[in-house]
Amino acid sequence: MKKSPLAVLALVGALAVGCAQEARTAAGRSEKQTAEAYVVALNKKDVDALVKLGTPGYKDAEKDAEELVAADGGRGLKTENIRMSHDFGPDVVSARITSTDKEGETFALDLPMSRDDDTWVITLGEAPGFGRDGKESSSAKKPSA
Repeated sequence: MKKSPLAVLALVGALAVGCAQEARTAAGRSEKQTAEAYVVALNKKDVDALVKLGTPGYKDAEKDAEELVAADGGRGLKTENIRMSHDFGPDVVSARITSTDKEGETFALDLPMSRDDDTWVITLGEAPGFGRDGKESSSAKKPSA
């Protein structure tokens, strides 16, 4: 069976596009993948998995992850919908995750994420050196005369 040059060209083009898309997702985690991994980690009460979804090197990320697990872990969430909202530009997103828990109750949460290179990360902890710029916080007090 003889293949037409046009069909071969179309097949090669389709393979190239598919490989490029796979390479993009392999390089980092998409917004949706991050939101889905968050729900899985929460269901498993997996603090380490939550920390891995955050920005590497952030201080107190484990403490924040423990608080998330204590508040909502182990609920058996089944995701029904994930809606992304880019209100502050292309590198910051709020994922609205709507789920039902094992009791059949509706559970919704807003998960803030940001892009760290090619990977979307959740907000846990604080950046190293945060708040150590030598400046004092602002005060609502009137200056003394």
